[in-house]
Amino acid sequence: MKSSLRTYSAGMKRLTVFASLLVAFLFAASLAAQDVQLPLKTIEVKHFTQADGLGLSQEFIDQFYEGLRAELPKTKVAEQVFEEGGTVADADAANSIVVEGKFLSKKSGFVGIVRAEINLFRRSDHNLIKTITPEIPYKPSPLNTDKTIGHSTGRRAAYEIQRALKKK
Repeated sequence: MKSSLRTYSAGMKRLTVFASLLVAFLFAASLAAQDVQLPLKTIEVKHFTQADGLGLSQEFIDQFYEGLRAELPKTKVAEQVFEEGGTVADADAANSIVVEGKFLSKKSGFVGIVRAEINLFRRSDHNLIKTITPEIPYKPSPLNTDKTIGHSTGRRAAYEIQRALKKK
């Protein structure tokens, strides 16, 4: 009986040491992640246009723009996000991008989908870095307006941009 108690006690000590090391490792990893430099200096977000005959309301487009601009800083892909027409220092232009886009379609159904073409250009020479065509889902509801759908799909587009830049 005493032998099995000692084995159990030794096993618990090992488990405690392992758990302590795991917690220390996770804590150190989270501290290291906070010190990572942001990859871009700035992102300029331009207003999106829409495909011919699409007929999105101006409120939807404006709220998409606001949602996108509000969410991009949270993705931590750039130090600064600003609206169309902002200026960037020449030294920062090479590490800055411009986001331009066009709404291609908006479908409602059980799950609504907004399809957009998003182009990411280098600010210094306006060369195309990447084009993405995300299909951004939203929940159709009588309570949702163009304002709420536009804002939420703009926020989701920010994360699609983040994913595209991290894959680059």
